[in-house]
Amino acid sequence: MSTAAELDRHFREAVGGLPGGPARPDPAAPVRAGSQLDGATLLAIFDAQAESRHLDFAARWMQQQGGGYYTISSAGHEGNAALAAALRPTDPALLHYRSGGFYCSRARQVPGVDPVRDVLLGVAASADEPIAGGRHKVFGRAELAIVPQTSTIASHLPRALGVALGIGRAAKLGVACPWPRDAVTMASFGDASASHSTAVGAINAACHTAYQGIPVPLLLVCEDNGIGISVPTPSGWVAASFEARPGLLYLAADGCDPVAAYDAAARAASLVRSRQRPAFLHLSVVRFLGHAGSDAEAAYRAPADLAADLARDPLVATAAALVGSGLLTPAEAVARYDAVGGRVREAAEQALSSRPLASAAEVMAPLAPRHPERVAERATAGADRAAATEGPVTLAQAVN
Repeated sequence: MSTAAELDRHFREAVGGLPGGPARPDPAAPVRAGSQLDGATLLAIFDAQAESRHLDFAARWMQQQGGGYYTISSAGHEGNAALAAALRPTDPALLHYRSGGFYCSRARQVPGVDPVRDVLLGVAASADEPIAGGRHKVFGRAELAIVPQTSTIASHLPRALGVALGIGRAAKLGVACPWPRDAVTMASFGDASASHSTAVGAINAACHTAYQGIPVPLLLVCEDNGIGISVPTPSGWVAASFEARPGLLYLAADGCDPVAAYDAAARAASLVRSRQRPAFLHLSVVRFLGHAGSDAEAAYRAPADLAADLARDPLVATAAALVGSGLLTPAEAVARYDAVGGRVREAAEQALSSRPLASAAEVMAPLAPRHPERVAERATAGADRAAATEGPVTLAQAVN
């Protein structure tokens, strides 16, 4: 397993050794022939990826200081920043727990949200954390149209299907909906999660619904790093399982290449938006820093496999695309990365000094509010109704 220090050093050496690119182009021009991705968007993707990478480093540093409690990282999955850039900020998203790049990228599209502070307060279990009140490190915010989720794998896929169906249903019923009528609902998950019964059921329900001609504007994104905790995913399994499903459009791309990831995501989102049918975007990514901070990855992965992953670092690939197109020099790319790192480290120090949750009662207060007087009122009302009922009742009536 690469440590944070080794991953940081690899970035500096790989980017510092890049050859310089051409004269600076127009930032509004495509960065690659035939691509929809322009230079300004690629720069924003790089900044979001750098924020996510440094957040992972900061989480482990905070753990070493005794004030960090969550170390599942997004390192290697930062290509999902391109996914956020390709979607609209009003498209509801339900995210995989390695979606730091997406969260930081989406926050750049909406003024007034600091993703660095959000994430680090969650890592510190701070009472000031705005998403879950410090009860979990969660990617979610109403302003970003990101529905908060826990780390329970695939648990958000049925909900994502419900959101996708609910948007159209709200329009049909003429009721208020927080998202636009033409919004695409996006749900991301890992390759191992794709085999979880919850995911299988939700994806089958989406396909079954779309097969009947019912609109299902759902984009399913599988971030495939080839391993589920410590168990390899069989090569080709994800593609074989989903590329020929009735009612489901299948697309695949290299999630470590920001241009390929952006273009594939833009195409997938456009198809879902226009056809109102679900799509499955299969992104090939890598995993750095193990499953979590306690994971001894070297015990079950060969050194050659770890080195091969390092050669596909998405942050290096994005920097290389910027340098190759002349948008940055190698030195400027490293300096930009360092500037983000300094800001994240400062925010981490502030998070360590924030007020933590102090008791079990404080943790549970908003999750399971206790109102004995309401319980007593309902119980009394129920008894009165039962006394007034004549004759036998059904089980459902008795339960009510």
